[in-house]
Amino acid sequence: MTRTTTTTKAAQVETAYVFNRQRRRGLFRNDEHRTNRRRGENRSSNRRLNSRGASCSSPIGNVVTPSEKTTRTTTNRRKALLAASGLVLGTKYYDNTEEAKAFIDLPSRLHNRYFLVRHGESTLDVRNQILSNPSYKYDTTYGLTAKGVEQVHEAARIIVEEYDGSPSWLYTSNFQRSFQTALVMREDLGLLFSEVRTEFSGLLDPRKMGSLDFQDQSNWKEVWENDLKDPLSTPPPVSDSLQPSASVESVRDLYRRTLEAFTRLEATYFGTDIVLVSHADTLSCFCAALYGTDLGRHHLDYPFELGEVKCVDLSGIPEKGSKMAPTDIQGEYAVGDKAVNYL
Repeated sequence: MTRTTTTTKAAQVETAYVFNRQRRRGLFRNDEHRTNRRRGENRSSNRRLNSRGASCSSPIGNVVTPSEKTTRTTTNRRKALLAASGLVLGTKYYDNTEEAKAFIDLPSRLHNRYFLVRHGESTLDVRNQILSNPSYKYDTTYGLTAKGVEQVHEAARIIVEEYDGSPSWLYTSNFQRSFQTALVMREDLGLLFSEVRTEFSGLLDPRKMGSLDFQDQSNWKEVWENDLKDPLSTPPPVSDSLQPSASVESVRDLYRRTLEAFTRLEATYFGTDIVLVSHADTLSCFCAALYGTDLGRHHLDYPFELGEVKCVDLSGIPEKGSKMAPTDIQGEYAVGDKAVNYL
């Protein structure tokens, strides 16, 4: 008798435990009941809103979703706090909020001297092919040719002898044709391996060319013609890409890269020579952005041949009458040139 009673009680406890666990999981909730409950909550919330003078232009009547309700509550609370703070300070609160606006401009004066170097001739140039897809950046079959190595030696000589350069740092794109260029140049310039920085962020990558990858380099002509017409124009994207817009870049995208790259460099170094090894359109857009000229004319104003060096030196004191005269946080002439406002 005792055993039967104990067994019955244990079964009742187990049944109650299972029932409570399933109830917490919602296994015994009726769908129709939940729907009616939600409708009731919506009706009650609508009554509260209407009683406060609230209105709704929803196409299904006065139904307000929880997210809309939260947004309205937050907005009303914020307005009330602003109004209260205005009363405390003795000022009047006006609800004429405007969209925040801002712009970023490149510095008029740089604190360092930059040597922009295009990579030497690669196997892609021999085949007359375009390649910008990052998935191929570590493929050594797209490295330098013997002629390309000679071009790099000449570029290093120009930096040292003609520009009297003494670079302390060398930054390079991690595409093989640029990376191999940097290795040859490092040795010629007498830099340590610790003074070579491989840029993995993509700031020095070639301009993304989308579906023109592995196509003939003559396609550049049409891309440049479109740049002249519209700085937002891009090469044709990869149609089967999961994110087609990410496979192409306009000159405005390259301008954004210029902002980020030189903001980092100028914040890190002061009064030194820095070598940047990169690709044709990337470097020509860098020059156009830094000198404040038309971005669409980058390929005409600052063309880069294979292995070519251009020195960007904006570290001197601006001449009399120059627009480059605002003051930056270091007390030098720098940020704020209004020669061309791309943004």
